[in-house]
Amino acid sequence: MLIQERLERCDLSNSERTVADFILKEQQNIQKMTTREIAQAAYSSPSTLVRIAHKMGFRGWNELKEALLEEEAYLQTHFNGIDANFPFKRSDSIMSVAAKIAALKKESIEDTLSLITGDDLQKAVSILNQASSIGIYAVSNNLLICREFQHNMNRIQKRVDVCSIQGEVAYTAFLADPGSCALIISYSGETPILVQAAKFLKRHQIPIVLITNIGENSLRPMADCILRICTREKLYSKIATFSTDASIEYLLDVLYSCIFRLRYEENVQLKIRSAQEIEHGRRRSTVDIIREDGGRSAL
Repeated sequence: MLIQERLERCDLSNSERTVADFILKEQQNIQKMTTREIAQAAYSSPSTLVRIAHKMGFRGWNELKEALLEEEAYLQTHFNGIDANFPFKRSDSIMSVAAKIAALKKESIEDTLSLITGDDLQKAVSILNQASSIGIYAVSNNLLICREFQHNMNRIQKRVDVCSIQGEVAYTAFLADPGSCALIISYSGETPILVQAAKFLKRHQIPIVLITNIGENSLRPMADCILRICTREKLYSKIATFSTDASIEYLLDVLYSCIFRLRYEENVQLKIRSAQEIEHGRRRSTVDIIREDGGRSAL
């Protein structure tokens, strides 16, 4: 749940609700206002702002203010003129549809990049790289997306396991190898079977890297590292999960690439050598631009 949504639904007194409504109405305008100025404008006192912050789970008003402004800045960037849920209309031509889907995918990736921090990415890569194996926990179409990540990682001898039977997810988490880590992918962060799995993983001290939305949810407190994805789609009212899928695919490609980079020369040679040995004589092309030296496509 977004901070704005939490503020709207938080159980507040009448005086606190007046201040909260003022904050939600003014949004970015509060950036240059002091605590006293906000309190005066909302006909309240600075202590009311502090009480609201504490009820929201923040240490103080300044921390809540910073989080609110960061969230609002994110929501106001990218996706100008693009609806992630309904990116095209029935009246659009087929080429217009093609252009709009391309724009949506591009915006989703740029949006995701804006949410990545160096510290979070470094921590995620470290957890995945140091683990003896990686267990992926996801449901529905996210399972399909992570198969490519599994394929790429296995090709550089990094074991990745994906539980494709939903009823077995909790068992897989409960029986996870002590030296492994978990990569949980959940847009909502509220999928019951994944929440149950995360509890088992946490109990058994299996490190968790979580890929989820920008808001608060049930999975976040159990994660050791969180990577945020493009958060623009509704849960149900949409044509497809175009934006979310592009965001998750991009993040998984980034994780794979960062791990590949750690043993770059070794992995490059492994990829080329294995492809040349296994694919020899099976992959050819008459298109010069994709042909390998000697007229043979190895990768």
